[in-house]
Amino acid sequence: MNGKWVIGDTDLYADLGVLIFKGSYEEVLTPPAPKKRLEHDYQDKNGVDVDTSSALNYEAKRFKLNVAITAATSSQFWSRYNALLALINKPDTFSLYISDLGVKINLLYEGAKCISKSRSLKSGPVVVAYELSVLESDPTNRIYD
Repeated sequence: MNGKWVIGDTDLYADLGVLIFKGSYEEVLTPPAPKKRLEHDYQDKNGVDVDTSSALNYEAKRFKLNVAITAATSSQFWSRYNALLALINKPDTFSLYISDLGVKINLLYEGAKCISKSRSLKSGPVVVAYELSVLESDPTNRIYD
């Protein structure tokens, strides 16, 4: 993890013990795919005619953010777990600011998958890793600082 990841006023690591794994930066930095251009395949011409005069538009971006919730105790884990869900589990978008990339992106939460956990949630430190599925419905709507 490098830099701060912030949702609203909540620093994910400092406030919730949430670590962001490698690979999540690459997902955010990957450009969106362009939507397929209009094209026509004439029988009496080689190749295809492609519309090159219309503006280029982009597909929505669906990607995964790999995170882990860390806690000293089981009760602290469940408190942090519920706080993270409250930040992302909304009918509207949540804004994620990534300080070392200087970007704020609006995301919709689409689900999560637990990918690993501590041996026990009842004793000792707790670490549970998740793969969060998110949708960036308009990847041209990012804010850069």
